[in-house]
Amino acid sequence: MQVSRLERSFVLEAIAEFDRLGRNAFLATHKFGPAREYFLLHNGVAYDSKPIVGVAYDRMTGEAHGPGDFSGGQVLALRLRQLGFEVTGALDWKAEEQILACDLLVANGWATIPERDDRVTELSARLRAQWVYSPSVPQYRSTNSVHQKLEDLRTNRPGYPGTPKRGGKLTPQIAAAFDAEPEKMRALAAKLWAEGDLSIPTDFDSDVTDDTPIPDSPSAADLVRAVEGRALQRQVTVYERDPKLRAAKLKWSRRHRGSIACEVCQFDFEKVYPGHGSGYAEVHHINPLHITQQVENTIDDLIVLCANCHRMIHKGGRALTPEELRGILATS
Repeated sequence: MQVSRLERSFVLEAIAEFDRLGRNAFLATHKFGPAREYFLLHNGVAYDSKPIVGVAYDRMTGEAHGPGDFSGGQVLALRLRQLGFEVTGALDWKAEEQILACDLLVANGWATIPERDDRVTELSARLRAQWVYSPSVPQYRSTNSVHQKLEDLRTNRPGYPGTPKRGGKLTPQIAAAFDAEPEKMRALAAKLWAEGDLSIPTDFDSDVTDDTPIPDSPSAADLVRAVEGRALQRQVTVYERDPKLRAAKLKWSRRHRGSIACEVCQFDFEKVYPGHGSGYAEVHHINPLHITQQVENTIDDLIVLCANCHRMIHKGGRALTPEELRGILATS
């Protein structure tokens, strides 16, 4: 199966069938399981990316492919992004979410909290509210998911006598920070609860590394700095997606550059996808917020990028400048 051959029109056909049948019937009809990480985001709905690609490819080639015939994940996500779709990255639990969960454990004396507990239900609702696409993905931060994460944290507390559950690299770090400095960590949790918006990447930005990464073996102070840094990065994301500012930047680009092609690699969706790619481009805030501490509302602070270059600029512990990314591209 050559995913690179996949065409956008057949993906849209698969999406239309998904909408017509409903998620459960679509997955059952084509014998695919639900996605756990990568979701295609389209018109306010999250679609399981691997089943969508499988059905789209079958429609395009007339061949039949089951879930065992090809791999999902980053390869499919990359092709879908190349076709102009937005796709999530891995939907792992972020630090902010785990801090709220661990706070419940500490308040409960590190004892198990049952899935049906009202506190689990409340946290599930709070976390699901952070992602606009959660109604399309019932398992996303469900009460079962929250309960499992609580158990991950509980069994990863330093000194736990049994075998810790596998919860990822961050889970034992959060548990250790709460164990060492409970007052400071609970104060951070209280702040997150009060603010409502956790300021975490929850859609296609979830594969973007923040300018303030979490170090190995973080202290409570490290986690506070990381959470505050992510809040700033979230402000940049909201700013970059401001439809009025984006439209003004693209208008400026057409007038002064003659196109809305990527200012790093020169990829032009309008030329590569005539008609269908009209008006498609992303904008990026040039000056990282961890330096400016504010967002200036001017198109001079923005640069036009394709989806791939936008992600490459944000990849790593520090956002690259456009000039740095151009330099990397020149060596390829």
